[in-house]
Amino acid sequence: MRDPVTLAIVVTDAPELHGRLLATLHAALPRVGVLDPGAFACDLAGTEELLGAPARVARKVLARCARVGAWGSAGIAPTPFVARVVAERTPPGEVRSVDDGRAFLAPLPLDVLPVDAKVHEELRLLGLRTIGEFADLPRGSVFDRFGSAVARAHALARGEYGDMVRASAPPRRIRARRSWDDAIGSREQLVFALRVVVDEISAALARDGFAALRLELRLDREDAGPLRIERTVLPPTREPAALLRSLRWALEERSELGLVTGCALDV
Repeated sequence: MRDPVTLAIVVTDAPELHGRLLATLHAALPRVGVLDPGAFACDLAGTEELLGAPARVARKVLARCARVGAWGSAGIAPTPFVARVVAERTPPGEVRSVDDGRAFLAPLPLDVLPVDAKVHEELRLLGLRTIGEFADLPRGSVFDRFGSAVARAHALARGEYGDMVRASAPPRRIRARRSWDDAIGSREQLVFALRVVVDEISAALARDGFAALRLELRLDREDAGPLRIERTVLPPTREPAALLRSLRWALEERSELGLVTGCALDV
C-alpha cells in the first residue's frame, strides 16, 4: 500500500483569486480538493516518480500561485487535516513537511479542531487544553459521550488517515477546434495539421499561466464515427512541442485513423 502524502496550499490574503488559484492547481496537480476558500489539498500518494518529491512539487506550485498574484504557504503531511494545519502555520512562500501528524498536533490548542464551541468548552471543563490530551482519550469513550462528529475530530487529532481528499472538478476547460475541406488520411499529415491547434492551446495556457495535465482529442472522420483519444501529460507543460509529441505518440498507438475531417482538442 502507498504511504499517504497530502499537499495543502493555503492563501489567506487574496480571496478574490480563489477561482484562478483552483485553475492553476488543477493545471499542475492531480486530485485537487477545496477545503475552504483559499485552502486546497492534493493527494500526492504514488506520484513521486512522475512529479518529483513532494517538497519540490510544493515549491513549483507556490511559484505558480505567486505568478497569479497570490502568496501561499505549503504543508505536507500524511492527512489533509494535518497538512492544512501545517500550511496555516508556515510563512508565505515556504514549505514545511511533517511525517508524524499526531506528534505535530499534540501541543496545539483545542481550537484547531473542527468542533462546535460548546464541545470545546466541555473539553476544557474536563481539564483538556491541548489536542494531544484529547487524542489520548479512548476512542470508545469519545464516541459514547460526544457522538460521531466529535469522534471524527478525535480521529483527526490522532493523525489517522480517515479524511481523504475529495477532488473538485476543474473550473474551466480550454478548447481549440479545426476542420478541413479535404479529409486527411496520413498520420504524418494529421500531426502537421494539429500543430496549429496545439499552438492555440499553448498560447491560451501561457496567457493564463497554466499548464496541461491531460489532453482530450476528438477526431471527426468521414468514413467512421468520431475517434476520442485521451493522454496524460507528465510533467504538466504548456510547451507546444511537448504537447504535440504526446499527441503523436497517442496517434501512433492506433493502427487505423480513417479519413479525418476535423478535430477538437481540450485541456
